[in-house]
Amino acid sequence: MQRELIHIYGPFSIYSYGLAIAVGLALIVWLIQNHPKFSRLNLQDHFTSIVSIGILSGLFGGRLLYTLSESDGATTVLDFFAYWQGGFSVLGCILGVTLALPLWLRYCKIPVLPFLDLLAIFAPLLQGISRIGCFCAGCCYGLPTNLPWAVMYTDLDSSAPLGVYIHPTQLYSTAILLCIFALFYCVLQYRLVKPGQLFSAYLVCASLERFTVDFWRADRTFFDNPFYAFFSINQWVALGIMAGAVIAFVFFTQRAKKLSHEYI
Repeated sequence: MQRELIHIYGPFSIYSYGLAIAVGLALIVWLIQNHPKFSRLNLQDHFTSIVSIGILSGLFGGRLLYTLSESDGATTVLDFFAYWQGGFSVLGCILGVTLALPLWLRYCKIPVLPFLDLLAIFAPLLQGISRIGCFCAGCCYGLPTNLPWAVMYTDLDSSAPLGVYIHPTQLYSTAILLCIFALFYCVLQYRLVKPGQLFSAYLVCASLERFTVDFWRADRTFFDNPFYAFFSINQWVALGIMAGAVIAFVFFTQRAKKLSHEYI
């Protein structure tokens, strides 16, 4: 478990978390390109720009939510864009992509919901691989525990406390997200065929994963108001995304039923 893998020059290094994200991105880009929907949606001419916008909006959203919710977030514009220093929210990444990518898809005249449904199949795989990077770096670490599968960090650059047995919450997330990916890839992509259903179901599952695992995380932050203090800030964000996604799922399902009746 090592945060910095290779030091390049000055502040620039190859970090385990960044490498995991790069591997995950490369894998899902390849999988999407080889999916039957890729050619049906005519993504060949626009896929590079779509991937670029998705990465940029995800990075910005992830950094923004982390800055707003964590006490050690960026305090200057330069700090905000210093991604090598760490500090990133997966929920913020999801929100950033959800808000920005549809605008670019419309500009490219790509059907928004079918593409988001395609992305939803593989997004949990990217998240699961990324959490392995978190595990190596020691970020998103868990509470102290005496369970047999507890882990101890010894790397001085680790973000986790050293010499203490803690929950491997990053691996909890990885296991759950890989199960979600298997469910979507093997089952749900064939069952939830109405536009928007897969993506809204993914938002529900991803939010539920974060909400659940957060109970074992030691890096939680809370609102100052004690009325909201029984959940962390990220758990409230997850609940908000989950509620919106459930409403969206019902809307997409009902709209599809209405359209099918109109053409009977």
